[in-house]
Amino acid sequence: MVVITLAKCPIALRGDLTKWLQEISVGVYVGQVSARVRDNLWKRVCVEAKHGKATMVYSARNEQHLEFRVHNTT
Repeated sequence: MVVITLAKCPIALRGDLTKWLQEISVGVYVGQVSARVRDNLWKRVCVEAKHGKATMVYSARNEQHLEFRVHNTT
């Protein structure tokens, strides 16, 4: 499971994410994709959201069972 949240990002990026994920609220995307697709989506988010903020959370095999990635935010 992958969850991506966006703020202040281009509309084209939001439209591109809807090809792979479901938009459950404005700027919140959820879906189940492979690790390769997930990594490519995150690269696209980082390139397209130069001044925007993005956070991605996905399932991982660690103590919390979650992995977090952030772009332009803390």
